[in-house]
Amino acid sequence: MFLGSAAAAIPEYFAIGFSHIFPDGVDHILFILALFFLTRKFADLLLQLTFFTLAHSLTLALSLYGYLQIPTPVVEVAIALSIVFVAGENIFKDRPSPWRPWVIFGSGLIHGLGFAHSFEETLVGKEEFLPALFSFNLGIEAGQLAVVAIAWTMVALWWKRESYRRMIARPASCLIALSGIYWTAERMIQ
Repeated sequence: MFLGSAAAAIPEYFAIGFSHIFPDGVDHILFILALFFLTRKFADLLLQLTFFTLAHSLTLALSLYGYLQIPTPVVEVAIALSIVFVAGENIFKDRPSPWRPWVIFGSGLIHGLGFAHSFEETLVGKEEFLPALFSFNLGIEAGQLAVVAIAWTMVALWWKRESYRRMIARPASCLIALSGIYWTAERMIQ
């Protein structure tokens, strides 16, 4: 019985995690895009995504097990500010700063709390909890990779050109930062 119910939870929660990013997680999509636009080496981008994944997996689990509880409005404002910070760095820097992986890790901790709030809205039985949590997290990762794949496909022709930063990365980062500023203000008012 356990294996059957746990196995049934895996595709369901994978889909929930994926849809939390793509198409429903515009703020998370913009954070991933902010990472993408400054990082020109795939290995560096993969390292940043790994830091983000490790961090949000940690706080997602800690929150769901009741060890870490932060009010949703605080988390939502912090997520918006993380978008502003990372996109803002893209505007003023030509390459990731030495502290960027730690900023990403800290942002991942915050985003994990947001993921936890979404996961908590679903009903999960005790025997399905770990498989559901794992597959939800896997769905989030698949959604993030889909965002990167789509972004890369859209800018591939300009990726290696000298004008990429000026014509693509900085304007996109400005729009991302402005979106983050808007969300910060909106979420602080609510």
